[in-house]
Formats: sequence, structure tokens, C-alpha cells
Amino acid sequence: MKKNQLITAILLLVFSSLSLSAQEKNKKELKTVRFLTSIDCENCVNTIMKNVPFEKGVKDVKCDLATKEVSIKYQEDKTSSEKLKRSIEKLGYTASEIKEKKKEEGSPQENLP
Repeated sequence: MKKNQLITAILLLVFSSLSLSAQEKNKKELKTVRFLTSIDCENCVNTIMKNVPFEKGVKDVKCDLATKEVSIKYQEDKTSSEKLKRSIEKLGYTASEIKEKKKEEGSPQENLP
């Protein structure tokens, strides 16, 4: 009887660890890319918001009309920033990727008395 309980406990432990590792594999690494675009009205924003989310791997799209920026979260293993740029350009807008500037340590103004 104790052997059955021991075997059952071991099997439960093995299956639970397998299911946890499978869940971790399903969590894909998301990357964010920002584009400076030629959008200039709400219709432009609506066009992008209706079409870009259907691109493969896209998880989230945000448009900022004031700064003319489009921010896209996507799965890097499914698509690339270049493909996303082309998808915006296919809609009739310009798109140039905004590269993140690395914050420099100690700006000149910090050192002033």
C-alpha cells in the first residue's frame, strides 16, 4: 500500500514539474519597437490600429498622434522590426525606427557648481 502511495507521489511530482517547464516555454520574450511615422489625424491612427495588430507576432500597438509615434510590442521569434516597418509603409505612411539612446553617465550640467 505504501509503495502505491510513493509511486503516485513521485508521478505527481514529475508531471507537475513537466507542466511548469512547458508553461515557461510558452512565455515568449516580447520586444518593443517605436517608429516615427507620418500620421496626422485620427483616421491615420485608426488605420494603423485596425491593421498592424493582425501582423504575425504582434501583441500590442499604441499610437501617439501628438508625437506621431507608433509603439509595437511583438514576439521576436515571430516577426522583426523591419517587417513591422514595412507593414506600416504598406498602409501608406512613412516609418523610421526610433533607436533608444543609452543614458550617458554624468551629463555636463550635473558637474556645474
